[in-house]
Amino acid sequence: MASVTIRRRVRQLSALSRSSAFRYAIIACLLVATASLFVQSARTALHQVPSAVPKFLPKYSSPIVSLADAKAAAAGIHRGDILVAINHRPYTGMAVFWQALREAAPGSVMLVTVRSPEPNSPDRTIALPVTPSTRVIDSKLASFCLHLIVPAFCFVLGFWVVMVRPRDLSAWLLLGLLLGIGLGVLGYPAIDDWGPATLKVVLTYHLLFYSAIPAFLFLFGFFFPEPLPFFARDGSWGKWLPWIVVIPFEILALIYVAVMVGGLTTNSLARFSPILHSLAIPMALYQIALVGAFFFFIVTKSVIAISADAKRRLRLLYWGAAVGITPLLTLGLTVYVGHRLDFPDWISSLVVLMFLVFPFTLAYVIVVQRAMDVRVVVRQGLQYAFARHSVGLLQFLAIGLVTLTALALIGQNQKRPQKLIVIAIGLLAIFTIRRLSLKLGAWVDRRFFREAYDAEQVLGELSEGVRSMVEVRSLVRTVAERISETLHIPRVAVMVGDGGPYRPAYALGYGTTPDIVFPPGTGTVKVLARQREPARVYFDDPHSWLYREPEVTEEDRSKLTQLDSELLLPLSARNQLLGFISLGPKLSDEPYSRADLRLLKSVAAQTGLALENAQLISDIADEVAQRERLNSEVQIARDVQERLFPQTLPPIAGLAYAGACRSALGVGGDYYDFLALPGGKLGLAIGDVSGKGIAAALTMASLQASLRSEATRAPDNIAGLMSNVNRLLHEALASNRYATFFYGQYDPASSQLTYVNAGHNPPMLFRSLNGDCRVSRLEASGTVVGLLDNAIYQQAAVALGPGDVLIAFTDGISEAMNAAQDEWGEARLIETVKECLKLPPAEIISCIMKSADTFAAGAKQNDDMTIIVLSAQALAVAPS
Repeated sequence: MASVTIRRRVRQLSALSRSSAFRYAIIACLLVATASLFVQSARTALHQVPSAVPKFLPKYSSPIVSLADAKAAAAGIHRGDILVAINHRPYTGMAVFWQALREAAPGSVMLVTVRSPEPNSPDRTIALPVTPSTRVIDSKLASFCLHLIVPAFCFVLGFWVVMVRPRDLSAWLLLGLLLGIGLGVLGYPAIDDWGPATLKVVLTYHLLFYSAIPAFLFLFGFFFPEPLPFFARDGSWGKWLPWIVVIPFEILALIYVAVMVGGLTTNSLARFSPILHSLAIPMALYQIALVGAFFFFIVTKSVIAISADAKRRLRLLYWGAAVGITPLLTLGLTVYVGHRLDFPDWISSLVVLMFLVFPFTLAYVIVVQRAMDVRVVVRQGLQYAFARHSVGLLQFLAIGLVTLTALALIGQNQKRPQKLIVIAIGLLAIFTIRRLSLKLGAWVDRRFFREAYDAEQVLGELSEGVRSMVEVRSLVRTVAERISETLHIPRVAVMVGDGGPYRPAYALGYGTTPDIVFPPGTGTVKVLARQREPARVYFDDPHSWLYREPEVTEEDRSKLTQLDSELLLPLSARNQLLGFISLGPKLSDEPYSRADLRLLKSVAAQTGLALENAQLISDIADEVAQRERLNSEVQIARDVQERLFPQTLPPIAGLAYAGACRSALGVGGDYYDFLALPGGKLGLAIGDVSGKGIAAALTMASLQASLRSEATRAPDNIAGLMSNVNRLLHEALASNRYATFFYGQYDPASSQLTYVNAGHNPPMLFRSLNGDCRVSRLEASGTVVGLLDNAIYQQAAVALGPGDVLIAFTDGISEAMNAAQDEWGEARLIETVKECLKLPPAEIISCIMKSADTFAAGAKQNDDMTIIVLSAQALAVAPS
């Protein structure tokens, strides 16, 4: 068994190593290409003297002038003219135009030979004066910052983030976005720096990222910090939306890149120019739509974000992007639509300077505001990198030594069989060295607490397992120890309130249990109760909630310092904070990733529900034990059970409803519930647990806890919900325990009731039609819950119209007996309901109970009697 585990771990590490190596190989290639382009372009920028020439621009792969400003037009160059030569060089492509701009020096002239598009038009040569540039951004200092500092800043930030988080899609999108911005600011490469052949490769690399800026911006807005809830749901088509939107744009962009690179030194692609020119405005509108979608995603996420820190980061990103991108979009749209290039120099300079706000805002949000957790503590990070690379170096040297030795032996005068033996031994040695290096790498990972474990599986199993735990101490110990083992967190403290101050219920890594108490009114408790989201603890960030929230005092910060907290997980149920888990730093010094937070939130949510259930069971047990000494067990259990039934009825448009339960022994196993669900829906449940008394009541409490936990997880798939409830009950109950159960969800928007009947008495739907009352039954669609491990259920739906009345009941109603052991029966129940059909639901229940009691004539009640009534009503129409 141990050898199988070792082999599995070696395979996992091998796959992880190959995956990481591939990612870092891509990073290395991009880094080398970008650095080469930056160094060469920076050298050119440092020696170039800023100049100003009347502006005109040829079309892609065509000698036709597409844009000309007022100065160029005054000199004789007009839109639609055909370029013949520039500085006596025949115009064979954009490379000639760029070379002329590169050579333009103040005091000289640029000789441009053009001819009109009319047939037989003569060539005319126009001397465009080259003057010193007066733009602010062309000054020595501004040019140095713009062409060197800003691109270097973008490149360093992008590569740093992706090297720290190589498995994070947002990090790669950020790299692509910053490469596009940095290369765009750097400018097009010069032909005399690279030569004609290399220039095409360099220009292709430049244009691929530069043209993809809108796509990277759209994708970054979609995925950062995580997709919107609708798009993140399992099975949702929304996960394909960004790629469906981006792929057509990228196809068009690639066509533009191919035509532009192809037209660098030739005009042979001029026949495609009219087609591309006709697509210029749609392409610009496509770009604007992608950028607009980016703003939509960021604004929407900032609105729905629960954490104040997340809201602040997203708002900062929104305003930084708005200030930087909006002027540039406006100017670009004006150029495309208005065919204008003659903007005042101060406008173009201001637009460029405002655009730089965007990358600096990105840096501030990601680094200072910790949006992607890249400020990793490197106390062990450098040691780990050194150890890991040392393993690789040792492997390389060992393989090299074996190879050289084998070659030396083969080179000697030996017979062929001896040479084959040497080769076989060499291959075996290389294979052995590789196996040993993988095991040594695994040891290094364990030493630095970075081994490849399946945290999602471990924590997912934990979140499933805690729901069946009913003892608080066992529950919090299991959760704390499993989280600590899985994520290598040496210090974990579970604080539980239990109706009073929050004290450590279990703690790991502190030696003795910390003597720390958080009263209910302290700032930390209020923030966790209000946000109901994991809260990162940054003691070194003055903008963190620790310092921003006025109710958080120095005493709070001191207590969190004693706990060595880095992350707080609230344990909530029914909008009540039952406790929270304090997690210290990981042993690997890595921050908690978004994947960690997603899994820990799932564990915390299920732990909160289990803690509520455990506390409820504990309350039942404590109260029963106390009242047993006073011979009042039944009364205590009845009081506790009454609290499990709905205390308030959430208002539902177009629906009146009520429920009631009368136990045969003061406490029983009948159960009904009403749940307020998202979207204004109502969940209704009724069940009958096998047996009676305290045991049935405890089973009923477990059924309620299972239903409530599942109803919040999958509100639409109630057939799957019923299967999960069945599985949880089967695990928690003895083999001879089960329950009949009916659960439905009413949607007021469609007036439709979707339901699953697990072996329960079919509820009756009374519907009046032309003065006649018809009764239909919602029959069973599956077996009882808790009896079988894997049971399959089918859901059905029925529309409720005004005047329709639904009666759901347990067999204690229909099987009520008189002294002669005669049953009241469903026929008498139907006739009773017809007589009081027009009454409110609560009065219908009273009428049914009274009629059953009259039939029983004082005979002993043998079973619990439970009933719920729903009455559909016409929605009130507001006066016009």
